[in-house]
Amino acid sequence: MSEEVKRSLQRIHAPDEIEAQRRAWALVRASFDTREPVAWQKRNRRPLLLVALGLLVLLAAFLSPPGRALVGSVRDAVTPDKNTPKPKPALTALPAGGSLLVNSSKGPWIVHPDGSMRPLGPWWEGAWSPNAEHVAVTKAHRLAALTPDGTLKWALARSKLLHGARWSLEPPSECCRIAYLNGRQLRVVAGDGTGDAPLRDVVGPVAPAWRPAVTRQVAFSTIDGRIELADVDTTKTIWLSAPGDPPMQLVWSDDGRRLLALGERSLRVFDSNGNKLWAIGMPVGPSGVVFVRKSHRFIVIRYSPATQRSDLVLFQAETSPGEPRFLYSAPGDFGTLAISQNGDWLLVGWINANQWLFLRLTSSAKVESVSNIVEQFGGSSEAPLDTAFPKSVSWCCPASP
Repeated sequence: MSEEVKRSLQRIHAPDEIEAQRRAWALVRASFDTREPVAWQKRNRRPLLLVALGLLVLLAAFLSPPGRALVGSVRDAVTPDKNTPKPKPALTALPAGGSLLVNSSKGPWIVHPDGSMRPLGPWWEGAWSPNAEHVAVTKAHRLAALTPDGTLKWALARSKLLHGARWSLEPPSECCRIAYLNGRQLRVVAGDGTGDAPLRDVVGPVAPAWRPAVTRQVAFSTIDGRIELADVDTTKTIWLSAPGDPPMQLVWSDDGRRLLALGERSLRVFDSNGNKLWAIGMPVGPSGVVFVRKSHRFIVIRYSPATQRSDLVLFQAETSPGEPRFLYSAPGDFGTLAISQNGDWLLVGWINANQWLFLRLTSSAKVESVSNIVEQFGGSSEAPLDTAFPKSVSWCCPASP
């Protein structure tokens, strides 16, 4: 093996490499402690012959063009491609149809497919209605509905700080309602601003999540980390999970048959009846989750404190998570995830680089990137990136994250 190839391989760090080394060492040490002593010559004669033969095969392989290409393939699987074109300085167009709703440090913005942008005013956050006909926005004690051009349709005020407004996902003939948090109280109002009423008096701080494909059922968290699904017409509980890690994000699959509850230290997967299918621990650090369109597969951000890298990992929300599939990795923090309408592209917010990455999820892998994201949405280049970078993005027209 040439020194160049050897150095190239040594520079590759796989996701969770340190943790894997520790697990492997525990197994090796246990085997060593239970070994039967054997003379060195007898013990090593056959392994040495096998190693010598293996080195000859590897040397021939690595010195060949396909062997040298393998190094690049491994590196590409765990790190950003160094040959990827430089980031574009501005977002001039989206790689797929639909519009973005961006919650930046300066308020919500609409981004159209041709790259044109429109701020919606001095609101704190916004969420799409079905088919992106309206945006629900909140600021301090006010909730309002706007058209995408910023026209105010209606507004209301409440006593506590309002946040987490989310539109229900009924068809147009039955649409719509908005669930939102008034402090720790969960309230529901009709899409025209009428009939505002409380649903629960004390809930967790995560934004509620309307169940797709089912009329007027909303999931939310209790203060002890239980996940509750309620009927907003009768106010009755449909199901209630066991306590757990308080979620930071609740996400339904498109068919309403799977629900993800992402907490600071765990990820729980539920079926439509509230049964927990499985759960995994999450390392301390930034995280996020999004379902792949029209499937039970989902992508999660998994941060590795040992390497200080963020990975994108694909799981499936079935009775078992399946073999995790690694998609992409970069140093620092990933902060936002959104999938295009056609399901072909994944938008990833790369905070430390002040970039958006557009990853093509189809068979022809491709990565496009855009820099200066903070500045393009009215932020200051002098502000810390962890506070100035957009905190969420929704790609029209699924439920907002």
